[in-house]
Order: sequence, then C-alpha cells, then structure tokens
Amino acid sequence: MPGTVPSPGGQPLKVVSVEKAGDEAWAGVAAIDRGEETASTSKLALLAAGDLVAILAFAAVGRINHGGVADLETIYTALPFLAGWFLTSPFLGGFGPSANGTGTKDAALTAAKCWAVGTPLGLVIRGVSKGYVPPTPFIVVSMVTTGVLLIGWRSAYAAASPKAPPKSLASQLNQRKNKQGGPFEFLQLLVSLVKRW
Repeated sequence: MPGTVPSPGGQPLKVVSVEKAGDEAWAGVAAIDRGEETASTSKLALLAAGDLVAILAFAAVGRINHGGVADLETIYTALPFLAGWFLTSPFLGGFGPSANGTGTKDAALTAAKCWAVGTPLGLVIRGVSKGYVPPTPFIVVSMVTTGVLLIGWRSAYAAASPKAPPKSLASQLNQRKNKQGGPFEFLQLLVSLVKRW
C-alpha cells in the first residue's frame, strides 16, 4: 500500500512497498530515524573519558582511604565498575541524545538510570571475581560515591554544553537524506535491535 501516513509527530511518512524499495527496504527494520541528532565522535569520546575519570577517581579515593596508594592497582579496583558502566549505559541511553547536553535534567536522569543498573552490575562482577559478596558498607559507599561522581559529572557537562538552536524542518530532512555512516553506527544499530526485544 504505497502512499503517505501521518506519524505520531504529525509529519507525513512515505510508505513504500518492499518490492519497490530495493536495498533500502531494510533500513527501517532495525532503527527508525526520528530526526534526533546523533552525537559527534568527539562528544562521545568526551563522555566516555569523563565516565572513566569519575570511576577511576572513585577507585583511587577508596584505595587511599584504606591505606593504599593510587597506583596500577587502582585500575584493577575500578575494572568491575568500568565494565558494569560501559556494558549497560550504551543500552540505557547513556550515550544518546539526552546525555549529550540537551538539558541538565535529562542528562541527570539518564545518568541516574545508567548508574542504577551499571554500578550494581559492577558490584556483582567484583563479587564474582573476588569470590565473595562485598560487605554491606562497601556496597552502600560504592553506590553513593559512584552516583555522586557519575551523575554529577554528567549534569555538569550538560549544564556547560552550548545548546544548539532548533533546526528548520527542511534542514532536518536534508540532513537525514545525506546521512553518512560513522564509527558508532554499528553500536547504534545493535542498541536499537536490543531495545526492540
């Protein structure tokens, strides 16, 4: 049934039968282009670097408070939390539009969602790797400290990021037509497939 149908946003969507669409017929199966601007590689790298620094700071302060020093062991201490964060946050929108400076509230809520799943996963990974359940005070301190550092850093980044002026509908459509693949396109595709399950 080729033609047009209204989208939830009120914009007309062109309907093309699969037989006539050619190779592009499968483009909408895994991901829907909602016109959201994807983050640049530099923004994604900055977010990842800030997350890395926040979790390493948590591990370093913890080691220093327990009589250690911030050395190579700090990285080993941080690894379960890094794994928990970076394994979950891409799937929870941690590197999506709401985390890229669209608004402080959105960034904080997105970071909180990622923290609520990523830090407990890090605690589980740590417990499995050590062979015992971490003590309750360690769990509480880890949750609070990583929450303050990660949500705080992401909120500060969003507050400091310049807000882009809204684009006209014509420029948004033109940008979608000229969309080029990027290094994170596979990750975005994978995330969209997982979200559909």
